Amino acid sequence: MAEVENLSNVESGAPSQNDIADSANKKKNANSYYYWHGHEKERAKVGDVAPMPVPVLLKKEEAAATSAATHTSSFPITKHSWCDGKKAVTVYIDTKFEEKEAMVPGTLQVDYKKRRLEVSYVANVQTSKDVVVQRKKHLALSLSNAINDKESSHKVKDSSEQIVIRLVKAKEMSWWELVRKDGKSAGDSDSDNESNADEDGAAQPTS
Repeated sequence: MAEVENLSNVESGAPSQNDIADSANKKKNANSYYYWHGHEKERAKVGDVAPMPVPVLLKKEEAAATSAATHTSSFPITKHSWCDGKKAVTVYIDTKFEEKEAMVPGTLQVDYKKRRLEVSYVANVQTSKDVVVQRKKHLALSLSNAINDKESSHKVKDSSEQIVIRLVKAKEMSWWELVRKDGKSAGDSDSDNESNADEDGAAQPTS
């Protein structure tokens, strides 16, 4: 009678105890390496239609910072000229040379003080056929006479990109030299004593 019952179980296709255990083990193994990501939980909550998470910006470096690093060293401005006028002295600085060097627009800086003029800008310089680098150009002048730093001004010619600086004289007199002859650096030439100069450019002592 027991043999008949076992046969009926086989014919009906009912799973045995061993079959159930094997099925559970296979299901466990199939899920053993599955990782539930955070965005998948969110997708499940809304019926699998949520958008993928947006990447988070961890760090941002401005291009200007990289650009600035390319011209940290200053190169001297080697070509400039000047002329004396009744009320002002004009300084001319060339920035464009045979299409191999040109000033970068918006980088010009001019600093006026009583006896000092400083000019700086960034230039695109072609060092070879296919290589262009940026260099910071700089000029510092210890002026032979005092100027009115508030009224002095500058401009850039559109055609030649030449810098034209107008130094308004503190006192109307002839300038025989543009820069000092005593060898002082530009950093030492802005004292109050130097604003009292005679027509030869020599500083007069104060009482």
